[in-house]
Amino acid sequence: MPDRLQIALLRASGCNPNLPETQALIAAWPIAELRGNPQAKRALWPQLRALRRAAGKGTEA
Repeated sequence: MPDRLQIALLRASGCNPNLPETQALIAAWPIAELRGNPQAKRALWPQLRALRRAAGKGTEA
């Protein structure tokens, strides 16, 4: 079960948490570092925005 930070990151990324690719992405996130290091969080935001853009392109009709 993802913790609150992982849930927030998933929401920000726009990824489907049930996909295997997303499960691998969640496992790759350095949660302890993100929780304790504001610079690590700021560095992750561009990646999350790119994921959200990619997820949005898949839902266009």
